[in-house]
Amino acid sequence: MIRAIFTCIALLLPGSLLAQACGTENLLDSLSGAERARLDGLVAPHVYPEGNLWLAEKPGSTVTVIGTIHLPDPRLSEYVAAVRPALDAADLLILEASMGDEAGLPQLVAERPDMFFITEGPTLIDLLGEEAWGQIAERLTAMGIPAFFAAQFQPWYLSMTLAVPPCAVQAMQAGGKGLDRQLEEIAEARGTTLATLDDLEAVLRLFSDEPLEKQLDGLRVNLQLQADPAATSTVIEAYFDGQVRAAWEYGRIQVEAAGIADGAALFEEVNQSLLIDRNRQWEPKIARLVEGQDVVLAVGAAHLSGESGVLRALERAGYTVSPLPR
Repeated sequence: MIRAIFTCIALLLPGSLLAQACGTENLLDSLSGAERARLDGLVAPHVYPEGNLWLAEKPGSTVTVIGTIHLPDPRLSEYVAAVRPALDAADLLILEASMGDEAGLPQLVAERPDMFFITEGPTLIDLLGEEAWGQIAERLTAMGIPAFFAAQFQPWYLSMTLAVPPCAVQAMQAGGKGLDRQLEEIAEARGTTLATLDDLEAVLRLFSDEPLEKQLDGLRVNLQLQADPAATSTVIEAYFDGQVRAAWEYGRIQVEAAGIADGAALFEEVNQSLLIDRNRQWEPKIARLVEGQDVVLAVGAAHLSGESGVLRALERAGYTVSPLPR
């Protein structure tokens, strides 16, 4: 999902972004004993909470499952090397969405500008107020985006725009790719069949179909949480530590600690729509695609754990699941 947003936003960004390092700080490492205990308590109910690389097996079918991150990072080469033998032998690669899907996004923006932009009525300058907009305008300027242009963004779209670390955009503009794209290129070169799980327009509508006021509430929450640049770094470092569920639940704690009105409810809505509901929609499709085949299944790492997660879904389809070393 975030990968798709990055693609849309990259079309709007110039190549002269200011240099900024993504950093390597992981806020999970600095939690107090009580804070860590709270986090562990939130993580504990979820099956398969740790690890990004798994093997699911049953007679006649083997599925190598890799949790992905959609940001470029040189450390991804370790995961590519780990999954390469399975991909070389696979009948099928399954992704959330493909490069072909993303190539259609500019057309969607052109055909449905109302999904991405405020096409009538007051702009975000009026909706958020001068003080809040002034802070946003400073961040947009640092990213090389004209504030007057972004004032026409739908709130969900602006929220996603501001969530993109400039270092990630720079890496993408320099040709860097997330793990899913690297695997897709290998599969394409080998002539391996590709299948996808998502309808990208439908996923984007999870945001764009929200009432404007709810979008604005979400934007305000994200602005408050994004004030700490270590937030993005924490997600990246937690991924490479195999602690994606912990990073996700830490987001819940951050929302609560910020004292944001209805913040906990907003977080749970996102959890339900982006993780639980999508996982449930994927489950029958995954079961059908993997049956009788050797497959590499590469989806965002947050989708692996939990009762609705991809690994539990494979168990329900009759597979035995075990971790693989990186």
